[in-house]
Amino acid sequence: MTAPLGGQVAVVTGGGSGIGRAVVERFVADGASVVLADVTEAAAEVAAQIDPTGRTVVFQRTDVSRAEQVTEAFAVAMTRFGRCDIAVNNAGIVAGGEMHEDGADEALERLWQVCVAGVWYGCRSALAVMRPQKRGVILNTASTAALWPTPGFPAYGMAKAAVVHLTRSLAIGYGRDGIRANAVLPGPTRTGIFPDDIAGDDSLDQHYGSRMSLGRMIDPAETAAAFAYLASDSARSVTGTVLQVDGGYRPIYT
Repeated sequence: MTAPLGGQVAVVTGGGSGIGRAVVERFVADGASVVLADVTEAAAEVAAQIDPTGRTVVFQRTDVSRAEQVTEAFAVAMTRFGRCDIAVNNAGIVAGGEMHEDGADEALERLWQVCVAGVWYGCRSALAVMRPQKRGVILNTASTAALWPTPGFPAYGMAKAAVVHLTRSLAIGYGRDGIRANAVLPGPTRTGIFPDDIAGDDSLDQHYGSRMSLGRMIDPAETAAAFAYLASDSARSVTGTVLQVDGGYRPIYT
């Protein structure tokens, strides 16, 4: 059976944990080579765990809020593998706080640098290598917060809505260059991204499960499957879409 992503090369930001790690694992299983770009040095161990040989997974330390570091991650893909077919701009943070609270401006600035500017830098770097190839797939991680405002997280939702708009703009602007762009909107997923106090006295599963049609949080591997589909030729006519992987999540305003 032919590997769906056989021979292709991807750059995955935030690839050292959570959804990003699951995407790297899935892409490698589907035949791709990956530059695992992450801000933490510990992600180098993750890369080695996924591929002890180092032939298909390469770690590159990358702070996505720094444009030159994002560009370098794509340069590594070109130097090591000779091409870049898929860009997954996944690195992100969660920061809460109502607009009237102290520290709101600082939270917004950090969110914007990582979740918006970081995605912008990734898309721009991807375009630089994909346009000459006349082929490529750009996949951006947004959030259901872009569609369903969550109390206490207005800046986060605004940042993720910006990612959705940017993705759709890319799809319109670069389709004739052979480049597809889509966004994946995860709902509450079992990762380490949530603040410790977000669930109050409940567990995260209790807190979010009651707000989801499926009654449970999402496993990162389930979200990675959506990325794998969008990256593959099975989705060759899919661009500008916003794919929710949210278990039927809807916030409850109480």
